[in-house]
Amino acid sequence: MSVEAAFEVGRLYGPIKAISDILTAPSKEIFIGLPGIEGYYPMSVVGAAGAAINHTGIDAQLTQVGTVPIEFDGNSYRQLGNGTNYFAKSGLYGLTGLETFIGAALRGFTIGGWFMVDAAPTLEAGLISRDGAAGNRGYNLNWKNAGTVQFTISVDGTAFFVVTSVATTLSVWHFIVGRFIPSVETAIFVDGSKAVNDVSVPASCSVPTQDFEVGRYRNNDARVVTAKVRDVFICRAALSDALIEEIRTATVPA
Repeated sequence: MSVEAAFEVGRLYGPIKAISDILTAPSKEIFIGLPGIEGYYPMSVVGAAGAAINHTGIDAQLTQVGTVPIEFDGNSYRQLGNGTNYFAKSGLYGLTGLETFIGAALRGFTIGGWFMVDAAPTLEAGLISRDGAAGNRGYNLNWKNAGTVQFTISVDGTAFFVVTSVATTLSVWHFIVGRFIPSVETAIFVDGSKAVNDVSVPASCSVPTQDFEVGRYRNNDARVVTAKVRDVFICRAALSDALIEEIRTATVPA
């Protein structure tokens, strides 16, 4: 190959490779292989109107509310907050934990993703939720103003069961996961550190009419989180501690 041809190949290939690196989710296979996976949003892939595209093959894209720009800092992510910017979709992911197509040993559900919270919220701010006001509650993974993360499950739309994480740090990527095993435990994982509530755990999770949301909860714009987000996943199975840790170590942001 001549020098001129080599330079031309490099000129054409370089930008294509750079764009591919940004838009391709290198961890897709890890998430697609999870048992009971229903939703996986790498946040690197967007629809024409900026929607976050589900990579499980299910047509369940998340509509952006406001402007949720795609950004790149060595990792492709979407920027939540900065006003009332979040993702929402009605009718998605009414998780109960009792789906009979899941084997008994795996029954429950797991939700999570990578988040970097940029600013402490005034009130608790939603990360992943389908949760409304009292009488219309379901599940919620939220960042508290005190710098911890909570995972809540409601059994009847009003009463709810809470587990709270260790203290977390702003402006750092955290792998945050909530897991519900009916009648056994609710658990929250932050970067491999686990906290458990196994007292009076409900036998199922209620399904509210509230939208499924990433970046907000309780239909309340005061509860929008200002954060970077990537690799959001929803499993209709209770993933093991070991598998959750494998996912974390395999997908650590650059």
